[in-house]
Amino acid sequence: TGIRAEPSLTSSLFFFLPRDRISGSGGPATLSKAEFLERVRRSNQACQQGEFALAVRLYTEALTADPQNCILYSNRSAAYLRLGQHSKALDDAIKARLINPKHCLAKIGQ
Repeated sequence: TGIRAEPSLTSSLFFFLPRDRISGSGGPATLSKAEFLERVRRSNQACQQGEFALAVRLYTEALTADPQNCILYSNRSAAYLRLGQHSKALDDAIKARLINPKHCLAKIGQ
């Protein structure tokens, strides 16, 4: 499929590496692979630095390019939890689990 899970270089969070360009709507690609990876890297870094609102924004940007990425939903769920936004955190955990029921982090929200 051209996508593989790899550990983040800056944290224990995981993400999927997309093909060269990805798009959330099946239309023209919205982010290059490098742009996507940069958003994921920056969002993971923001989480590590306690900047959870920034992390949510960056995960959201990455999700617009790859809306079937259960790892990004799980990571954004964790950031929402740290912001005390429990309903949004649960929504993202459920989305992650629906996309990939075997993803262990998605089960935390259930």
